[in-house]
Amino acid sequence: MAGRPFASRGGQVGLLYGLVAFAVVSVASLGLFIFQLTKNKKYASDYQAAQRKLEDYGNPPPYYSNEATARKTKVFAAMSDDLHRLTKRVTGVEEDVGAAVLAQADQAADGLAARLPGVINKGDALLPALTNLGELFAQEKATREALGRQVQDLQRDKAALTEQLKSVQEQFGAQVAGLGGQLRQAQEEKLTALQQKDAQFREVQSALDASEGQLQTLKREGNTLVRDKDIEIGQLKTVVDDLQKKIQALKPGGFNPNAILTKADGRILRAIPGSDVVYVNLGAADKIRPGMGFEVYSPNREASSDLRGKASLEVVTVMEDTAECRVTRRTPLQPILEADIVVNIAYERNRAPKFVVRGDFDLNYDGVIDYDGVEEVTALIRQWGGQVVDDVDESVDYVVIGLPPAVPSAGAEAKASEVVRDQAQQKELERSRFRALVERAQKMFIPVITQNQFLYLTGYAGDATVTQRQ
Repeated sequence: MAGRPFASRGGQVGLLYGLVAFAVVSVASLGLFIFQLTKNKKYASDYQAAQRKLEDYGNPPPYYSNEATARKTKVFAAMSDDLHRLTKRVTGVEEDVGAAVLAQADQAADGLAARLPGVINKGDALLPALTNLGELFAQEKATREALGRQVQDLQRDKAALTEQLKSVQEQFGAQVAGLGGQLRQAQEEKLTALQQKDAQFREVQSALDASEGQLQTLKREGNTLVRDKDIEIGQLKTVVDDLQKKIQALKPGGFNPNAILTKADGRILRAIPGSDVVYVNLGAADKIRPGMGFEVYSPNREASSDLRGKASLEVVTVMEDTAECRVTRRTPLQPILEADIVVNIAYERNRAPKFVVRGDFDLNYDGVIDYDGVEEVTALIRQWGGQVVDDVDESVDYVVIGLPPAVPSAGAEAKASEVVRDQAQQKELERSRFRALVERAQKMFIPVITQNQFLYLTGYAGDATVTQRQ
């Protein structure tokens, strides 16, 4: 805020004295020029000093000249009165001078700038600062009023919730009272039931005491009977061992795949030369279904290590007692003749042969193990009428094996991870179980059939060469 030039009260009096002296000197100089000639130099000097003071104080704005005239006072008095009123409005103390007013204004502005950065900046004029503070106060007041309304709304909601809580508490109290009555009734019923159970227990205890003697008698008789049965079981075990030795003496020393072919499942009824259609003497009455396969052999076929028949058939149409078959494979110079036998080891007319399937299978002979090979072989057995069981026992007819489970190379033990070692151990365990199952089946004289033998003896596709895994 720009200040107005002013002079102190002593300076104004000096100016007036100078003017009066100047007038007096001027008037006296006319009448007393000669008398005052010796003092002219002093008065000229005083005049120059007064002029210098006037130049130092400057010329007041026209406003204060007009104010002084209107108030019938001096310019300095008008300026001093405005200054006093301004300092009282700013600092509240009328006697403060301009330096004190500015210091307090700067201190207040700096403090506000520190507390309200962005709203008031250091060095802002007081009026804009007051305007910003007024706007901020208005905003805060509006926010406070809005919060006050929200508080009122929340208080109303609180009152409503309090009423609801009171109602719920009353309902809960009523329910608790009702449940308390039910609890007391239940406790009384429980006490009555316990008394009844005690009476029943005493009766049962009496019955048990009465039965204890009978139990001891029965126990002695049971021990005698167990000893007699142990003797009888030992005698029967000796008989069974003798019978098993006789059966083993009658069984062949090893499995001959050709022995399977001695029992024909059916025969060729009609074969048309040059045609891919033949008829067999098996039909719906024999539980034949479309899609089943058979291998064709001559009835007087000589023993051979090759289990491959002269042809392979696939059932296409099934009648009651016969079936129409499609020839899927032929052997050159070996025509299909009537009375040739047809074989599928997974099929029997009056029962479902039992199979156990183990190992890794490469059914398409591409050199890669099929991840679902066991499932495919199992599906074929069930399709042809057989059944698959999990383990070997005396009721199993055939064990179909693929390659033994492969054991991954774990490399150096120090470099192999724990997961790799666990996988290797798991595969080694599976391989041991595979070998144990084959050995157990051989000891029980159950035929162990390879993948090729199985595919040949079911009329399914196969290759004579399969890589053997050691």
